[in-house]
Parts: sequence; C-alpha cells; structure tokens
Amino acid sequence: MSQPELMLFARQPIAGEVKTRLQPEYSPEKAAEIAAFMIRATVELAVSAWPGDVMLYVWPGTDHLLLRRLTSDFHIRLVPQAEGDLGAKMLDALRAGIARKGSAAVMGCDVPHCGWDVIDQANSWLARGKNVLGPTDDGGYYFIGLQEARPELFEEMPWGSDRVLETTLARAEKLDMEFQLLKKLRDIDTAADLWLVAQKYEPLRQFL
Repeated sequence: MSQPELMLFARQPIAGEVKTRLQPEYSPEKAAEIAAFMIRATVELAVSAWPGDVMLYVWPGTDHLLLRRLTSDFHIRLVPQAEGDLGAKMLDALRAGIARKGSAAVMGCDVPHCGWDVIDQANSWLARGKNVLGPTDDGGYYFIGLQEARPELFEEMPWGSDRVLETTLARAEKLDMEFQLLKKLRDIDTAADLWLVAQKYEPLRQFL
C-alpha cells in the first residue's frame, strides 16, 4: 500500500511578515521567533509520526536559514507554494501529492501541540481511502487529506473567516464526498491563543 504524502504549509518566519496577529502583545521579531519555533516543532512531530513522505511547502520561497537547517536535520524536501490565495496553493499541492501517491494531505504549522495520535489517526484514515479534516475552534481547519483534489473545495472560499469548515463540508455534501473529522484544536493565531495552548503544551511557555 502506498503511503499518503503529508505536506506542511508555512510562511517564512520573517519579522513583520508572519504571525502579525500576535502583535501588539509581541514584537514583530518575537512573533517571527514564535513562528520559527512552531514550524520546527511541527516538522519534528510530523516526521516522527507520519510513515510516508513529509514535505514543507513554503511561501514566498525556500531560501531561509531555518529552512536550510530543517532540511539538514530532518531530511525533508522544501517546495515553494504556488501563486494565488490559500485555496489555490493547497489545491496545487494536493494535486501533486495525489498524482504521486494516490492520496495526500496538507497541514498547517499553527498546531504543533496536536500530538502524535492525531497525525497517526489522520494517516490511518487517509491510507484506507477516507477523506480527512481537522477542525479548529475558530471555524477553520488545520488538516485536510483527500483522495481526489476537487477545486470546488478550495475556490472562492472565505479564507480566514469562521465559515471555512462549514462551507467545506456543505460543498463536500453536494459532491457526495464524506470526511472523517479529527479532534478539534485551537490553532495559534493570537496572543490569547498562545496563552491558552501553552497551559497544556509546555514548550510554548517560554514565550509567555
């Protein structure tokens, strides 16, 4: 059985350009440091828990010291994200992964606390031919795994709103697609998110 691919999505941790919603509680430099920490923690978790290939899809490019260190430390492949909005970027990556392995998933780097069991469950469902979504508390999702990359799930989506998950599921129903749902998690966008997650995820407490 071919193992699905897992493609992690991240922005380069550049001060002022990443994790801007952590401001003003955190400076742009500290927000970038937190972003870098979450990327590394997510990569480390993914390569230990996902039995198939793990890739890191990065925007706006792959030339960054942290990224070079990740390829050296974890032997993962870096891939620049496609042009367009988040939907276009994910659709492009999923099409490529499905073409290579038959099924594939995209996961953000905003939930380094998701745990080995969540990734293992996602892989198990995906490898058995299921579609998988990992809901977030704010109405989005942190994980999507597909057997077929349908544009209807990504085009003209209200990204960043609290309607992403419900819209995705409504469109899937029209397409006669079913999803298995992972545990709902809080993704880390704001200082309040960081504080709440750090109460149970010790590695983040260094930033409180």
